[in-house]
Amino acid sequence: MGTVSKDIADAIIAGKYASEDGWPIRIVEYTNAWGGQSYGVEHYEHDRGRYCESEYVHNPRVYWERKDE
Repeated sequence: MGTVSKDIADAIIAGKYASEDGWPIRIVEYTNAWGGQSYGVEHYEHDRGRYCESEYVHNPRVYWERKDE
């Protein structure tokens, strides 16, 4: 799914969206290169850390993380 708006990130967390990739494991909030807030969706373990600090991703922080029971 990639980068989404806050509204879509919140809808994913609320269980309203399932993508072809299934349920995400984590959503990372960050400031993008243009100063706006963005939300990166990570679906698989190998995606973890995809939204790390870079010239396009500033101040990344976990917005939501799936808790497997």
